[in-house]
Amino acid sequence: MLVVCLWGMIGNSHMLAGEVRPEANDDQHKHAAQRIVLLAPSAPFIIELSVLVDKETFRTTTTDYIDRLFRSLDRDQNNFIDLKEMENVPAFGIKQYDQGTPAQRMKKLEFPPMDNRLSLAEFASYLHSAQGTAFRITGTPSRTSQAIELFRKLDQNGDGSISDAEFMASSKTLFMYDRDEDEVFNVAELQPFGSDPNRVGAQPVVRQVVETPFRRLDNDQSIKDSISELFKKYVEHANAEKTTLSVNCFKSGDPDAMARVQSFDRDRDGFLSHDELFVYLQNPVIDVQLQITLPRKQRFRPQLKLLKKQSNRMSEIEPVSNSKLKLRVDGLLLELRAKSSRHMFADNVRFYQTRFRVVDADKNGYLNQSEFMQLNIPKLDYKNVDQNKDDMLTVKELTDSLIKDTLAVQNQVVMTVQNDGKSLFEILDTDLDRRLSPRELQKSVQRVREYDGNRDRSLDVSELRGHFKLTFELGKPELFVFDPRMNSMAMGQGRAVQRTSSGPRWFQRMDRNRDGDISPREFLFDPSLFIKLDTNHDSLISPAEAEALKDNQ
Repeated sequence: MLVVCLWGMIGNSHMLAGEVRPEANDDQHKHAAQRIVLLAPSAPFIIELSVLVDKETFRTTTTDYIDRLFRSLDRDQNNFIDLKEMENVPAFGIKQYDQGTPAQRMKKLEFPPMDNRLSLAEFASYLHSAQGTAFRITGTPSRTSQAIELFRKLDQNGDGSISDAEFMASSKTLFMYDRDEDEVFNVAELQPFGSDPNRVGAQPVVRQVVETPFRRLDNDQSIKDSISELFKKYVEHANAEKTTLSVNCFKSGDPDAMARVQSFDRDRDGFLSHDELFVYLQNPVIDVQLQITLPRKQRFRPQLKLLKKQSNRMSEIEPVSNSKLKLRVDGLLLELRAKSSRHMFADNVRFYQTRFRVVDADKNGYLNQSEFMQLNIPKLDYKNVDQNKDDMLTVKELTDSLIKDTLAVQNQVVMTVQNDGKSLFEILDTDLDRRLSPRELQKSVQRVREYDGNRDRSLDVSELRGHFKLTFELGKPELFVFDPRMNSMAMGQGRAVQRTSSGPRWFQRMDRNRDGDISPREFLFDPSLFIKLDTNHDSLISPAEAEALKDNQ
């Protein structure tokens, strides 16, 4: 019965499942735009997403906080903020909207048709843009080796790339992670603390996030963060002081687009300073425009389509279906998909309603605090859920709280980035034993050379990863956020490493970490003999070098 009521709250629509919604007008598209920058190998690539949720732009959905703030500013309670009330609207973090007279600010924030007043939807759009709360980018690992963030660990100076020197120092850099002190680094040791899949008992789930080459461009802070990333990524386009970027960094095959970039170079020195970049990224040259339509309360299939291609850096564009699209940018393969998470709303509530009956041990129809803890619901406190504070949590109180929580989560559009290319760990692990040995780290420079696309003797994220899957959907309840494949991927971590089978018998027995080499620490004979056997002076004795001792005896 409760589930039926729940679907009633989601709302009804005259549209049938699978029916395509009519398109919104151009004014709606303008206010629905979310811009992101892809730090592509050759140059930044600007993507503009026109996102619609049901019939509205995705930023017009409100929250309790936005509702309360709007009511506090709407002094005459007429459901609009007029020019007089606009004087009290504070600056929220977008310079171009926060400056000017009330009339000037009003003009920038209004949706057509203009009526010199802000509705709740217009105010919500402004606030979401300023605070970056309506759109989120998150990277998730598709394999365990991608969750260890080896790239970030080796990037000692934090410039967004790993130099030859940093690769050569990798053994020393990773030394602190060698928990069992066997001189090799396995996946379990390199994973973030708190992500051990072998823990027992109820534990809070740790969300494993990986770095992505995508950055938001929606408020002042996100633009400033993106500028910092541009200087790290495209250092070859920076001046000697690393205070400006050449306009050639934003190369385009379109002369008009290039001329527009150059127009932001106020001093005509061929470079864009931090301030000039800040102004440019508020309204940059768009390389591609995409439209994404997602259902929330209404019933229709999600859509993703290409609106306009404005860059010759895009190739192999393939519409797979109404909700899927493939394309390449500078050789990077992007698979984009719009996905509906609408069904998860009811599934989330139904799951915990069933769990309610299970954990209600005395079958008295309510839960005390200890019984509630067995539900293991993330971020939900018993005192907040127990609405009448009688220490007897009913299934109705639980359902009301879950509905409120899920609706709040679905106010956000989430872009999930999954990398299906090779991770740095997989590139360096040449023998596929899910460990990095001293010899593999010694040869890391040679191993990554083929991935150094711009031949600057430094490896960055976009050069390393060439295949991204992008999924656009509304926020999901915590029950559905974590990929169950993470546990199945971890099953292979405990595989036994076979004993070394090459080299003389003494060599096999001394090779305690079974990496196929003997280090000075493993060598049990006189150290002078180690120096004699290590003919190539790489601080490791190989099976061939060990055999030389046998031949000389």
